[in-house]
Amino acid sequence: MALPCSVPRFTTDPFWAILWISVALSGLAAAAPVGWSIPSLIAPRGGTATIGGIMNFLNNMMGVVAPITTGYIVGATQSFTGAFLVAGIVLGIGIVAYVFILGRLEPIEDPPPA
Repeated sequence: MALPCSVPRFTTDPFWAILWISVALSGLAAAAPVGWSIPSLIAPRGGTATIGGIMNFLNNMMGVVAPITTGYIVGATQSFTGAFLVAGIVLGIGIVAYVFILGRLEPIEDPPPA
């Protein structure tokens, strides 16, 4: 039997649900500045806004895709369990990508003068 505090999806106690939601949002608030510093670290001179804009566009596109995907999953299964599972898998892939795939951050070379 799982503890009542183990996963917010499996609790009916508002205390534990709020606690785990707070932990998740705290993690997001701590990680976001790190992700948003990447454009300034890798962009060539004068390109930070372009790279930041591309990153912002892609982040917002995922903000469109996520609720649509959630709706399809919930419509097919009549449960949010699968949607939370997919979100957890995507989160895990993102963590692995940042830790192992991203690698050393080095600035993109400035283009040669015209």
